[in-house]
Amino acid sequence: MIPTRRLSNGIEMPYLGFGTWKLKGEECSRLVEYALKTGYTAIDTAQVYVNEEAVGEGIRRSGKKRDEFFVTSKVRNRFQGYDHTLYAVEASLKRFGLEQLDLFLVHWPGEDMYVPTWKALVRMYEEGLLRAVGASNFFPEHLEVCAQETGIMPMVNQIELHPYLQQHEILDYCSEHDIFPVAWSPLMAGGESRKDAKTVKQEDIAEPVENPMKDPVIVQIAKNHKKTPAQVILHWHVQNGFGVVPKSSNEERIRQNMEIFDFELSDEEMKQMQKLTDRQYRVGDDPRTYRFPLLDEMIAAGNEPERDRFGNYM
Repeated sequence: MIPTRRLSNGIEMPYLGFGTWKLKGEECSRLVEYALKTGYTAIDTAQVYVNEEAVGEGIRRSGKKRDEFFVTSKVRNRFQGYDHTLYAVEASLKRFGLEQLDLFLVHWPGEDMYVPTWKALVRMYEEGLLRAVGASNFFPEHLEVCAQETGIMPMVNQIELHPYLQQHEILDYCSEHDIFPVAWSPLMAGGESRKDAKTVKQEDIAEPVENPMKDPVIVQIAKNHKKTPAQVILHWHVQNGFGVVPKSSNEERIRQNMEIFDFELSDEEMKQMQKLTDRQYRVGDDPRTYRFPLLDEMIAAGNEPERDRFGNYM
């Protein structure tokens, strides 16, 4: 049984979800079906993954009743803005074949385009099309503006989070404001092919290790509990109070990723893993500096979008 976290509006969200990044078409449908039949109760996707229809098909094949699964998606950057978001969420509902989604997130804050996007999500939440709304890759200043502009604080914040990168500034804010932090790339595996100059240089780190699943500290803890390093890392997240959405296209690993609730890390083991975050190894983009490529192209062409009275892109 996968434990759940009660969100600030009272609904229950599973701590463990099945991530679908890079999964497409029939493979995506087959693996979503397998995950749900294996015992997962949550599926995580995004409009930019271009697989919502395949996820919906996998859900239908699983035969699960509507109250037996939790679905999360995210607004694609190119669809940010109030009217665009209203349309985009309606389109997602049609692709999933559902009348209501459990959680919808603003995928990136970008160049302050998130404010009208957030207002649109709040409207759809209040109308009942979305059971909960939240953010992804938001820092405290972004979350604060969302609450100030609408009176509703994001209920979830999905961020890059793994043993080599605990974003304490964000986590502390989430704890203070009853926001559920959920880790994307919780094993740091999803970003291995995306390393570039924005990450900490390995030569600047004593005893560099690129993959926490091969880290000597984690490998030893895994041996202590007769678990895999991946299972230890996923359990570390949950024991810290973080949600996780690991992605895999391997059925055996999908099953193994569920087997993380039958052991407990000792205080000393938790301290050893917490220390690993000193590496501050980011594999994704930095939300404070990340710019939408499409917006850059529009500005370069002299077609910068209009701004509203708050200075946010419309």
